[in-house]
Amino acid sequence: MASTLLQIRGVDPTTRDELAARAARRGQSLTAYLRDLLQREVATPDLAEVLARVDARSESSAVSAVDIIRADRDSR
Repeated sequence: MASTLLQIRGVDPTTRDELAARAARRGQSLTAYLRDLLQREVATPDLAEVLARVDARSESSAVSAVDIIRADRDSR
């Protein structure tokens, strides 16, 4: 795995201390903790990705949820 240096300037000391404390509670170095945090963030889809998936599903569906609910209601 290639290693890339990432620097973040201007981090408030209080923020840095809290991140270091969280890392220590997990038994991790600050670097390992931040690496895991960034990997989890990248693995989580953002709102635009989620909405795009919803749009793609709704376009491929021949029957809308509204139609299903109405049919169920009308069958009672």
